[in-house]
Amino acid sequence: MRKVYLYIYTAAAALLMCGNAYAQNAPAQTDLATAARVAGTVIVNTTELREAGDSLSLVMEMIVRDDAVNRRQSWAIVPRLVAEDNNATLPYVLINGRINEQHFERRMKFENTELINNQPYIKFDRRAHEGETVLHYAIQVPYEMWMDNAMLEIDQISTYPANRRLLFTMQSPGRVQITPREPYEVQPLVNFVEPEREVKQRKMQGQAFLDFQVGKSVIVPTFRRNPEELAKIADAIAKVKNDPDVQITGLFIEGYASPEGAYASNARLSQARAEALRDYMVANYGIPGNLYRVSSVAEDWDGLRALVEESSIAKRDQILAIIDSGDDPDRKEQRLKALGAPWTTMLNEMFPQLRRVEYQVDFSVKDYSVEESKVLAARNPALLSQRELYVLAQSYEAGSRERDDVYDLIARLYANDATAAVNVAAVMLMRGEDSGAKRVLDRAGESNPMVYNNLGVYYLKTGDLDSAEALFAKAATAGIPEASHNIEEVAKKRHDNEVMERYNNR
Repeated sequence: MRKVYLYIYTAAAALLMCGNAYAQNAPAQTDLATAARVAGTVIVNTTELREAGDSLSLVMEMIVRDDAVNRRQSWAIVPRLVAEDNNATLPYVLINGRINEQHFERRMKFENTELINNQPYIKFDRRAHEGETVLHYAIQVPYEMWMDNAMLEIDQISTYPANRRLLFTMQSPGRVQITPREPYEVQPLVNFVEPEREVKQRKMQGQAFLDFQVGKSVIVPTFRRNPEELAKIADAIAKVKNDPDVQITGLFIEGYASPEGAYASNARLSQARAEALRDYMVANYGIPGNLYRVSSVAEDWDGLRALVEESSIAKRDQILAIIDSGDDPDRKEQRLKALGAPWTTMLNEMFPQLRRVEYQVDFSVKDYSVEESKVLAARNPALLSQRELYVLAQSYEAGSRERDDVYDLIARLYANDATAAVNVAAVMLMRGEDSGAKRVLDRAGESNPMVYNNLGVYYLKTGDLDSAEALFAKAATAGIPEASHNIEEVAKKRHDNEVMERYNNR
């Protein structure tokens, strides 16, 4: 048995040992007699030639016959990728006979060449193998676009004494296989903005339609509707006053009168009736008098206009023209009276709705822990600050129903706040509610640095890569850490779009 040595050269990429099959074509560039003598002594079957992510994967099976080389002979198996305008030679395999192997070893010993010194190789002894030896060759090299249309050619170069060489060329029957692919789904990162801590000031508003005796401003608790109206005020004040978490900081009362009667008289009456309610509340609710502020509106022409505009009263447009005129209040009243029946309608149906007292209770609220916030979020979320709601939301698992519910509260309670818009939009983008997120972010304004990243995520998800990239760049400049990741996502999507176009057009 002859002794044969195998070298696998990997100058271009790493070499692995694997397996699979294309058939060998007839040898080229030699005479028929020589071809009959040597063809088929080394048979190469290509089993895989395909795109694998960002790499080209080539797997071959080499069958080396027992009489593949004599002692002065060598075989070089050289795979090449060939396309119309490009080609690339891949790492090759070298099989040496005994004499050629000795020459090769001397070169390795005395010649300090990179080609020889840096190449791993496999050496096997033919005496240990009977018949054919099957070798497996597998390699991956970086994938380039031109390889889409490339075919594999394999040169088998037989070397004889006196450096005489014969070349046999095989060609695979198909092009590089492209892996079936789906468009890349971007994985953007939204950002959240932690709201600033606030001194929580809240207010509660209400109105009461108290009945006073003609020409008087003293509150009679049992007179007409007064028991019901005073009970409404008492209940509203009690909710604030009896809550240990809040402290009343002010109480504003404003009295209103209807337009009938002299304006000067109505001005005095509306102020006196507002003060009467203040005195009643001081006496009955225990709120110190120095916390009250009292004002009045002598005749509520704005309220009358709103009622008329919503009604179908006769001579509606004429009434509105009188109300909008520049006449003094007493002159307007005389002109309305002159309309006859419409005046009577207003007097009986609209004026009673204008005689009222409006009140506003201002109060401060203590800060709450996360556990306390959980209770209040269900019972009275208006007492929580945006920051407390944000901290509560972040305490729940991302994507959970509890977290989403808290952000729904934030959206409702802080609809016009830019910080809330960023955070609510972030959750909506994560839930796939992209159009809704865009509407929320629009309220905050595209010029607000806080919205840059999340607005960019919207454009990225909807395919507008140019707008997304510009916003992510601005977000990165503004110090939003998620923007760097998202810029990489834009690059990945651009590359994937190119690959998908090639794949679809192939």
